[in-house]
Amino acid sequence: MDNFSIYFQALQSCNLSEITEYSLRPELKSLLSSIAENIDSKINILHEGKREGGFGAPDFSVRRIGNIIGYVENKKIGENLDNVIKSDQIRKYQQLSDNILITDYLEWIWLNKGDIQRKTLCYLSDIENKKAKLDPQNAVAVENLVKGFLSSAPEGIAKPKDLASALAIRGKLLKDFLAEELQRQENQDSKGKLFGLYQTFQSYVFNELTLDAFADAFSQNLIYGVFLAKLNADMQTVTLSNAEEFIPTNFELIRELVEFLKVLNRKEYADIRWVIEEVLNILNTMNFREIKSALSFTRTFGEQEDPYSAKDPYIYFYEDFLAAYDKKLRKSKGVYYTPPQIVNFIVRSVSTLLRETFHLPDGLADHEKVTILDFATGTGTFLLEVIRQIFKENPHSEKDLLIREHILKNLYGFEYLIAPYTIAHLKLYQFLKDHGYKLNEDERLQIFLTNTLEPTDRQISIPLLPALTEETKQAQIIKDKPILVIMGNPPYSYGSQNTGKWISEKIKGYYVVNGEKLDEKNPKGLQDDYVKFIRFAQDKMDQVKEGIVAIITNHSFLDNPTFRGMRQSLMNTFDLMYFVDLHGNVKKKEKTPQGDKDENVFDIEQGVAISIMVKKPGLEKKVYHADFWGLRTHKYEICLSKNLETIKWKPVKIAEPYYLFKYQPDINSDIYLRFKPINEIFKAFASGVKTHHDEHLIGFDTNDLTHRVKSHFQITPDSSFYYKNYHYRPFDKRILYYDSNLVKRARLNQHAYFKGENYGLIILRQAAAVGSASFDSAFIVNGLADTNLYRRGGPFIFPLFTYDTKSELLADKNNERITIKIENFAKDFRNFIDELYQKKYTPEEILGYIYAILHSTSYRNKYADFLKTDFPRIPFVKDFRIFERLSELGWQLIQAHLMNEIPDYEMGIYAGEGNNEVIKPDYRKTEDYQRLYINKTQYFDRVPENVYQFYIGGYQVLCKYLKDRQGRQLNLSEVRNIRNIIRVLAFTIEQMKKIDEAVRDWV
Repeated sequence: MDNFSIYFQALQSCNLSEITEYSLRPELKSLLSSIAENIDSKINILHEGKREGGFGAPDFSVRRIGNIIGYVENKKIGENLDNVIKSDQIRKYQQLSDNILITDYLEWIWLNKGDIQRKTLCYLSDIENKKAKLDPQNAVAVENLVKGFLSSAPEGIAKPKDLASALAIRGKLLKDFLAEELQRQENQDSKGKLFGLYQTFQSYVFNELTLDAFADAFSQNLIYGVFLAKLNADMQTVTLSNAEEFIPTNFELIRELVEFLKVLNRKEYADIRWVIEEVLNILNTMNFREIKSALSFTRTFGEQEDPYSAKDPYIYFYEDFLAAYDKKLRKSKGVYYTPPQIVNFIVRSVSTLLRETFHLPDGLADHEKVTILDFATGTGTFLLEVIRQIFKENPHSEKDLLIREHILKNLYGFEYLIAPYTIAHLKLYQFLKDHGYKLNEDERLQIFLTNTLEPTDRQISIPLLPALTEETKQAQIIKDKPILVIMGNPPYSYGSQNTGKWISEKIKGYYVVNGEKLDEKNPKGLQDDYVKFIRFAQDKMDQVKEGIVAIITNHSFLDNPTFRGMRQSLMNTFDLMYFVDLHGNVKKKEKTPQGDKDENVFDIEQGVAISIMVKKPGLEKKVYHADFWGLRTHKYEICLSKNLETIKWKPVKIAEPYYLFKYQPDINSDIYLRFKPINEIFKAFASGVKTHHDEHLIGFDTNDLTHRVKSHFQITPDSSFYYKNYHYRPFDKRILYYDSNLVKRARLNQHAYFKGENYGLIILRQAAAVGSASFDSAFIVNGLADTNLYRRGGPFIFPLFTYDTKSELLADKNNERITIKIENFAKDFRNFIDELYQKKYTPEEILGYIYAILHSTSYRNKYADFLKTDFPRIPFVKDFRIFERLSELGWQLIQAHLMNEIPDYEMGIYAGEGNNEVIKPDYRKTEDYQRLYINKTQYFDRVPENVYQFYIGGYQVLCKYLKDRQGRQLNLSEVRNIRNIIRVLAFTIEQMKKIDEAVRDWV
């Protein structure tokens, strides 16, 4: 125990008032080293030195032959180590290793895979008392704890997933440092190299690039750059100074970027150099043979378990990296690998078209006519499958010639994110290398770092990066040259940052239908990135005689009415189009036609579709549609087993006004399109109110709301004028603090509609968005309504009346302006209805009729497909007696839904003893009772099952009402409201049956 005695004496020899956490580091290192020497002479304790800022390294790193065993964090004597354990600093280190030792010289804590062990060597009083002796039992206990820490297995890595995770965790630290350093250089040192690189990429690659986004991209690039270097260095050691030398000259831009590692020796980068050094240590000490074998394209093991992982070992590598690096980044960038089964289907489809429709016997391998561009290449999955198919379909003896004269000359990829760009080069380079072809120094893969949607000057000269200058010039040459095939998986980003002049001008064509401007209040969907990439591809096809676009994208453009101009435009360019709707729209709660589970082929909520669009003079204009439903694995199987000829296509009849790319039964189409669109019946309508601060501006009562407004906005509500009754959800009225300075989207036009007594019909433009199996998006309000009154939001309020305040010319005797109430029907519609019935029906009678039609089950079922995609169209019966009957039924339903008239049913009786707190809605049905419980002891009795299951606007009404009050004690008004909702829903079900009896024979 001499080592501990020496260490204890060193502690006693110091003046405690002068000791800092750094004072006894040499003695601490000596103690740790002496214990390590007795365990394994190859264990090395490395003191990382004093660090400043938030990116310092652990005080000591412990390694064995370069492999990381763990980290030691040292604090000053007396520091609260319980707080240290919970600190962000330690959490950060635990991401790097699950083996951490913490000490304040006296107390020792070992964090090992979630387990915490602690021992005390001595106490402060022992240090102050110079005569005190070290307790041998304490020394043994601490020594055993340190031995346990040092004996943990070193973290040598042999699996790609573990490697990806280890690299990602350190990449994230690097990214955080680069972001902070970029900010510093922008403010204090704008000539710094890092900031200079950022400006270069912002100016010449992506104009909307932010400092944070560049820090993200550049961090990943450096990590993957040194990974590429290591793969080529083989068993040689890669360092900061020689990494660039191991990157093949075929990757000149990557070499230039990795050259940045040399500046890490500068003072401003001292706090982060350790992270890159750790990355290099991980790569230099990983089980290189195992990793290289696992990432080999020629391996055969694992094919039975996951054949496509075996065929493309890098396909999950980047996904695993992003999962550990930043899941939000993947989502925001739309970076998801395309499932190889989908890619295989698309590439095989292109191959078939080239052979059979374009009459090119060599298909993808035709080196004279076939050029292929993946316009959003990501990690190169599509290009890899193209090369694989070329190899598969041609003699092995032609392989080298095909690579040299076709693959390296006619296959192109565009990518603007540096990390996927680097991986694409790495992956395809390794693929060719594994198949016996190593690129010559003058050869390169035609994958370019460029923004597909931003044209550039061919005479461009880019500072700092000569290779990027050449890269950009070559990319523009490809953008300008004829391309036969464009394929890929473009990013999906509703809030697109691609707002450059060229694409902004091009996309305008999608805002025109039949030569007229698109009449849409919110056409923002047309600004999605995937739409812009399709527009780029279409523009390329407009410049050539023939060609193919084969892509997978968001499926919204197939039937969303906002995209009708886009669909008409595509019809004008392409002759033959195939669309496979892969569905999987989580937001719409899509299920198979049989009601079974439907899954997305990606890990995203937005449904997707495959589009294969062919331009070929002489072809008959045709559009085909198919649906792939079911589990993800089932969809993969279909993609692998089917081809263009074996899919059961449904011919699509393209027709005005929507030009839908989905199959619609002809029998109902002609009938339905003759009905009156709801948005042409009413003149004015408004969107729902959107506060952006529901939790602060909406309350259950005025007292509740006043407290919310005061506490958040630090204001005292000065007038009851701001308190408005508010239709928040179906049958769920609350109080809104309606100050247009606080409510982000106050919809003042909607407010104007309810100056006086009025009715507002609530309709969703695309009813399928709410996820209900059938149309249920029709409701009535008599005041302000929320944008999320229906699930997923976006309803329109069609008022029955508008109010027009006239000038003094129409003043009353008190000289006050007169407000005139005007029916909100379009003039053409009023003329139509008066002529049809030869009678002047009141606005209320007409609204009652419309409301009845919208609640007809026969109407909802027969025209279900149409009701999913656009505003409802209303049929008007010729028999005035039926009109009046329906008007009466509909008006009764309106009054019930507004809670003006509650049916006297013996339902919804509140029972049981308790505190009225909503724990969880629980419906129970037996032979003796039907009850809706709010907690274990309290419930609403006599609740029919069809009432409990009733949906409006995608919300299960009763369940939604109660869930929104979980943890809240119901008051008397809420209890009675729930009782009334139960009775009104029961009445609604009965009334819908009566309505259907009057409708089913003629609708």
